[in-house]
Amino acid sequence: MNILILSAGSPVTRSGDEYPACLAEINGVPLLQLLVNKVDCLQSDKILFAFQQSEIAKFHLNHVAERLTDKAEIFGVGNGIQGAACTVLLGVSFIDNDQELLIMNANELVQADLLTIVQSFRERKLAAGTVTFHSVHPRYSYVRLDEKGLVTEAAEKNPISDNATGGIYWFSKGALFVRSAMSMIRKDARVNNNFYICPVLNEIILQSLDVGVYPIDADQYIPLKNERQFDAYEAHAGWKK
Repeated sequence: MNILILSAGSPVTRSGDEYPACLAEINGVPLLQLLVNKVDCLQSDKILFAFQQSEIAKFHLNHVAERLTDKAEIFGVGNGIQGAACTVLLGVSFIDNDQELLIMNANELVQADLLTIVQSFRERKLAAGTVTFHSVHPRYSYVRLDEKGLVTEAAEKNPISDNATGGIYWFSKGALFVRSAMSMIRKDARVNNNFYICPVLNEIILQSLDVGVYPIDADQYIPLKNERQFDAYEAHAGWKK
């Protein structure tokens, strides 16, 4: 398995902190370290980190990642990249293969056991899977399910159901993601001028492959996208597996 941690989006820092959000400390532990600790149970072959190139240069994020895991592979993202799907494709040399691929956002935490989640996807012989929680807010991406619990449609920033996705996407093969993401880009399936991860699931469904979900409670999904969310989590939640 290859794991890719996306930390190249719009930077959000805590007040008075010059460092990027992935280095924001929660009870003294950098967010990036929490994420690496979280995925340790998956015993991956590689943990890929996508950082803004400017932040690698300024804050030595490549060295930070290398201290956190000996499986680290780092690549930089320049200005003007058009969304998370394009960012992932910058790591194509690492992921265009028959190994599983798990993509995680570095500004969201899921308080559920990742190994249990991945094993559920494997046991159901899915081509791809995502974690979902109940919401109707248009800030999230969404999937619509059929009577068997399989995804029939995915949408970004559009509540086509109450099944919001929690920033974790699993693909049975990295090559499947690459092929499907490139198909989405060829169709120019943008949202707000960007190419996102969730709509890639539509391209997989069009290949008559099964895409499923792993539901969690809404309070198990922890967004960390602004200072208020960081402070609330640090004060009241704490880190759980």
